[in-house]
Amino acid sequence: MIKDAKIVRDFHHTLLWPITLRPLRREAAAGVVHYWDMLNRNPGPWKYVADTLLIEDETCLAGYEEFVHFLPYVQRFLYGVGDEGRGAQSSLYAFTREDIATVEVELVKGSDAFHLDVLRARLYFFYDIDVAVAVLEVAGTDIPLAQAVELMDRFGRPYAPAWESSDRGAHCPYRVAFRGHDGALLSQSDYGDRDKFIDLVRSERQTPLSMHWEFFLSPLVPAYLQGGTIKYYQIENKRIPTMTYLSFDDPTQLSRGDMIRIGFAAKWGASDTLPYAKQFLADFESQYCYDRYWDPEDPTTDMDTRYIFCGVSFAMITKTGQQAQLLGQFRHQFYQIGLIANFNKAALLSLSNRFSRAVERLNVRSYESVKQFKKHVRETLEVFLRFNHRYWFHEISNQVQASDFFQRWSHQLGSDALYQEVREEARDINEYLDADRTRKQTDNAMRLTVVSSCGMVGTVVTGFLGMNLYSHSDLPVLEKILIFGAVFIPTTALALYTVIISRRIANFMEALSSEGLTWTEKVGTFRQIFSMTPRDRVRARRETHGLSSPD
Repeated sequence: MIKDAKIVRDFHHTLLWPITLRPLRREAAAGVVHYWDMLNRNPGPWKYVADTLLIEDETCLAGYEEFVHFLPYVQRFLYGVGDEGRGAQSSLYAFTREDIATVEVELVKGSDAFHLDVLRARLYFFYDIDVAVAVLEVAGTDIPLAQAVELMDRFGRPYAPAWESSDRGAHCPYRVAFRGHDGALLSQSDYGDRDKFIDLVRSERQTPLSMHWEFFLSPLVPAYLQGGTIKYYQIENKRIPTMTYLSFDDPTQLSRGDMIRIGFAAKWGASDTLPYAKQFLADFESQYCYDRYWDPEDPTTDMDTRYIFCGVSFAMITKTGQQAQLLGQFRHQFYQIGLIANFNKAALLSLSNRFSRAVERLNVRSYESVKQFKKHVRETLEVFLRFNHRYWFHEISNQVQASDFFQRWSHQLGSDALYQEVREEARDINEYLDADRTRKQTDNAMRLTVVSSCGMVGTVVTGFLGMNLYSHSDLPVLEKILIFGAVFIPTTALALYTVIISRRIANFMEALSSEGLTWTEKVGTFRQIFSMTPRDRVRARRETHGLSSPD
């Protein structure tokens, strides 16, 4: 190793991987409808965490610092507390696994492998949202900066986006292996199995995962595989969102090119070069950097911590040892902020996908399709309403730094714009359904008006006479019943027929009331009540078909 190489003394790399879950079917006998209940039945290596406040340790030291960092409604979301006290139910359900001790990463074939300790492996479910977030935190020490950036760029790749050769995936590590506490191999990546990835895309039309990521999420099963009670899909492709802590002996010695590569987790290059065009990076410091505690011009201030938010990548750069408490903040307070920000985006993407799938499956010429469309849209609108009031936060803390972090993180992830987009989708669909419902009610009112108008003639005649036309009071009961049936059946048939042709009768009434039509045209309109051309039948079918069907 070159003596003057820039070394990352402490390297903590956390993956926050959101996935969308296939909705569970209700079980008539057991009544289990929640993902965490299903996982508890067959947990595999996962262990349910009953109290997320004590997930780190029973002393509650880390939990206390996290807890007081957030506003009450965020505390209630993360830890299940509030005015009701400790027994209040949280909206977050956590699982953890401890069987994976180290991760072995070989960036390039034949190179020395990095051995990273696994500090955190968790799986989070959220009440009423078909989304889960898998978390994996790894750590290492004394890693050359170039190799650290390559780890940031490649380690969080769920699949190979392309291939450099038949057995070498591009933009991903050559090999990743999970090992247990005894050093035994638990699972290994298969990025180089090009035939597997291509065959799955060709046959299943879904993005496949590397073998070690399938192992990490098991017993959850990817949607393209058979079996399993909980199936999942990827929400975002190519790169898992990350947050990375890097400490240096003197971070002020990093060049602008180093900072940009760390922030974007971009492919390594010479420190005196930039990974992208100068024009693209002209506003890098103002757009992506949070420099509240960064002042390299004045070494006496100890302002040597910089935070960089670049889309799915968050990086924290600081000095080794001098501010050791910052690592604790990164692993706890900042971790929770990142969890909330990435969950919000994943939930919004899932809701937008539900709206899109409902519209894609709609066939307005199929009554059953229309019925299912209305059902799915109504359920999604209800979920979005609950998400809006339970999970969507504008402020998460009254501490300035935490508030700034959350706003910047959400903005860089695009959550604000995505929220407005989903809200517009929900509003458009809701307005469309309301308009269709109003049109249907108007149409029904028109039909009832026509039937009433036609029946008004007989009502007026009998009312004018003021008496029954025929007296049947002295007849036997059987004859009265027969007479009743003789009148009831044709009257009912006439009423039903009137309903059937009510639209045509309404058109005739409208024409009859129009002063601009001649009597010849009005008589022609009267004839269409009893006879329609094929073109008129097709037009009427189009007007009455589709979303106007009953709910």
